[in-house]
Amino acid sequence: VEYLQKLRSLLNRTTKRRLLLLVAFSIFVSIVETIGITAIMPLIDITTNFDNIHSNQYYQWLFSFFGFKSDVNFAILFGLVLFGFYIFRGGMNLLYSYAMVKFTEKLYAQTTQRLFKNYLSMPYQVFVNKNSSYLTKAIVSEALYMTSVVNAVLFMISEFFLIVFLYAFMLIASWKITLVFTVVISINTILLNQTISKKIKKVGVLRAEVQARFYEIINRLFGNFKNIKLQDKNRLNATTD
Repeated sequence: VEYLQKLRSLLNRTTKRRLLLLVAFSIFVSIVETIGITAIMPLIDITTNFDNIHSNQYYQWLFSFFGFKSDVNFAILFGLVLFGFYIFRGGMNLLYSYAMVKFTEKLYAQTTQRLFKNYLSMPYQVFVNKNSSYLTKAIVSEALYMTSVVNAVLFMISEFFLIVFLYAFMLIASWKITLVFTVVISINTILLNQTISKKIKKVGVLRAEVQARFYEIINRLFGNFKNIKLQDKNRLNATTD
């Protein structure tokens, strides 16, 4: 929650609106993915046994509505429609990936600009007490990690709704198997949350500290570049003598 509040403070109204549109688009993509996963089963049902066309009320309704005379023609058209849908699904996934990348790149540029402006607007007395290495790290690295997290969250939203839709479909198909599946997944989720997530948090804190130290070392080396070169020259002269 705290992270979301910080993220919200960094976003302007236009970016928030684009983020909401992208979330809505991710839900639409999840619906398309769910249809793509479940639509293959009717095709298998039809092609393995043409009698299922007439025994199933939905297949029979489509067969009669479009005036088919042959079971083979019905199966072929069903397969072509499904093939066209998969092309459409691929296009939607490609468009969604492009929209996510474009949004995160703009978010990165916007975040770095706002951070840079905030640092430049600091009073001089405050700025001199700040470690410039940490400021550089925040502008370059932390902003990049923040956009990576946003990208991952958007992907997780799409996957979450996909799981919800598939879960609903599984409940309709067989609630007993779905119940067993839910128990197994819940146990795995609890175990992961108690073990891996805590380790990831510790590693994240360690990464931030090490990276800040890394930037500090680089800044000090570049800041004392002249002295380093003079020391190298003195060592060379001493060796020559």
